[in-house]
This record gives sequence, C-alpha cells and structure tokens, in this order.
Amino acid sequence: MTTTALITGASRGIGRELVKQLAARGVTVLAAGRDAALLASLRAETGCLIQAGDLRDPATVLALYAAAKAALGEIDWLVNNAGFNNRKAPLAETGLDEFEAQYAVNLRAPYLLCREAMRDLTRRRTGHIVNVISTCALHANETMGVYSAMKWGLRGLTGVLVKEARPYGVKVTAVYPGGVNTAFRAQSRPDYLRPDSVATAIVNVLFAPADLVVHELTFRPLAECNF
Repeated sequence: MTTTALITGASRGIGRELVKQLAARGVTVLAAGRDAALLASLRAETGCLIQAGDLRDPATVLALYAAAKAALGEIDWLVNNAGFNNRKAPLAETGLDEFEAQYAVNLRAPYLLCREAMRDLTRRRTGHIVNVISTCALHANETMGVYSAMKWGLRGLTGVLVKEARPYGVKVTAVYPGGVNTAFRAQSRPDYLRPDSVATAIVNVLFAPADLVVHELTFRPLAECNF
C-alpha cells in the first residue's frame, strides 16, 4: 500500500528537497506552497501532486487539507515545513502587522493542519506528523522576538501532540534545524546546512522502524554550536 504525504512550504528549499526525496522512495506526495510556477516545475520533476495557496488565510489552510485528503485518499504523513521571518528587528521596532503575518503562517497554519490530521490519524490509529520548527525555539535570539515567539509556540504545541497522539499509535516529531542555506536568507551562507541534508534527516525519521519514534531531532551545521 502506497504511503501518502502532505508537505507544506514545498515550493523551494527544504520542502522542495523533501518532496523530491520522498517521491524517489515511492511516497505519493501533495506539495503545497505559494509559488504556482515552482510547484508546477516540481510536479514535472517528481510526478507529485500540487496545491498552491497562501497559508496566511485560515480558510485556505483548511481547504488545502481537504484537497490533499481528496487527492490522496488518506494522509499518512503531514510535514509542516512552511514558515517565514520577514526581517530581524528589536521588539520595540516591530509592528502588529508583521506579528499577525508570522502568527498566521508559523503557528496558526500548522495548528490547523495538525488538528485536522489528528482527527484522521487517531481514528485510523496510524500516521506521523512532523513539525519543522527551528533552533530559535531552543534559546533566545536578539532581534528575532516575533519569529521566536511563534516557533516557541509551535514547540509547545508539538510537545502536547506527542502525548495526545501516543495512545493511538500516531508518531509526532519536532525537528529543530540550525542555520540552513536557503532563499529564506537575504545572503548566501555556504557554511550552513544544505536543504537536501535537512530533507534527508527528516526522511530518515519518517522511515524509522515502526517501533521507534523520534520525538525531537536537533541538528546544526558545523559552523554553529548553540548551547
């Protein structure tokens, strides 16, 4: 029986590499993102299903899950990978608009998708939810107040899900990558992790033995050591 997966933030970076690696291993993937053109090129490359949409709109988030379920039949794996940080700034210089935008994508969207997935996975007593968070949720960073608040929130939500999902045989994993060299950053950082390396780590978690669950996975490039 073919495994299915819904991956958000799949237009580029980690999400795109994850779709490529999962498709290569026979997983039927629905790739979601904002850039329809990049999603179309990913479909041509991998044969994945695609759904374009803006996760800042809660109705779009719920419609995405419904569309993925209709297209895939059932969703076995959910990977909440989408996220963004529009800039670094001291908290006193931030605005409510950027707080609300980051809340919508970095916390509300994964909450809604986790909620919908939990309703299905607990009924089926199988499946795996992976939330790609950030090492920003493990320590405090100046000028990253809004982004950190959302990632700390997602960390807390994921911890609760671990406990709520366990009695039903559903796996939940929090992934905390360090610096990754993607378009997420204004300047290239070749000393940071490659997106395909991060994707490989997530794939290994998803394909772990049935009796093993990775609750938390933290990794960084050699250029970082944040303790």
